[in-house]
Amino acid sequence: MTKVAIITSGGDGSGVNAAIEMIAKDKKIELYGFHEGFDGILKNQPIPLTLENCQNYSLDGKQIIRTSRSKLPYEKEGRKKIHEQLKSFGFDYLLIFGGNGSQKAAKLMNSEGTKTIFIPMTVDNDVDGSEYSIGFDTALNRIIGTIHDLHDTAHNMPGRIFMVEVLGGKCGNLALASAIAGGCDLAIIPEFPTDKNKAVDIIVEKLKEKKSIIIVCSESAYDGRLYKSGDQGVSFEISEYIEKHLNIRVRKTIMGFFIRAGNTSFRDAMIAVQMGALARECINKGISGKMVGVKNGTVQLIDFNDVHSTNQKLDPQLVNIAIKNNMLIKH
Repeated sequence: MTKVAIITSGGDGSGVNAAIEMIAKDKKIELYGFHEGFDGILKNQPIPLTLENCQNYSLDGKQIIRTSRSKLPYEKEGRKKIHEQLKSFGFDYLLIFGGNGSQKAAKLMNSEGTKTIFIPMTVDNDVDGSEYSIGFDTALNRIIGTIHDLHDTAHNMPGRIFMVEVLGGKCGNLALASAIAGGCDLAIIPEFPTDKNKAVDIIVEKLKEKKSIIIVCSESAYDGRLYKSGDQGVSFEISEYIEKHLNIRVRKTIMGFFIRAGNTSFRDAMIAVQMGALARECINKGISGKMVGVKNGTVQLIDFNDVHSTNQKLDPQLVNIAIKNNMLIKH
């Protein structure tokens, strides 16, 4: 039997339970989880994750293992304590679900002797080296549901501008994808300039052909100051400028943490199951130092050494569609 510890680290992501359940099905793996991420390894007792404990939760937004953020793995002394604690419990592997910060921690932990596997889990879908992360599609579906309802109201009450602010951290994937799929008019994202004058120009142009406007704005689309994780309300700043120059009131919706969890979508469940299956295959073969990510549309192993940080995380096809439909504020 191989004794494996699981943690979820950083923000939550619906679908992670499906991956955990898939690993729990392997009778050659003795699976345990720690609540509250890296900090939980030091302050909590491991919880047995038997199939009986994990089954029937795969589509639930409430994670089997609760998540948390931590500074411990980014400090040598903190990692030393984590290594020692895992060793004292007799663990052979540490499996980490999380975002970019957790990925870096996994790489450090693995290089110092703890066998580590990493699986992307963040609604922002911005993990280096992977085209997809668990939680992204479920978040998109919740945003799309709101946009759909706004289209109804826009039809019933023409002459209005609506703005939806979504999460995404410093990446505009959520805003861009939901704006395109939702038939919206403008996506304001951090990868493109937040030029309010140009935004007004786009709105004026589109109002010549449409009776209402729907804008999707990323939480980090600030102009003139740095975005800090957790900031919300940039849509109010942008809306105020639009109202002043067009004399049209902007109806604002901040979705915030509402989109983070909820019942898991088909795509998140399916990809999470595939990731879990590949992770347990790695464990059975004694493989470590890998990310189980998505590359070229398929779930596959990606070596930590082949993962490089990049500022370009947007889907170029979606960017091209948005530009051709005048949905982005261009330089």
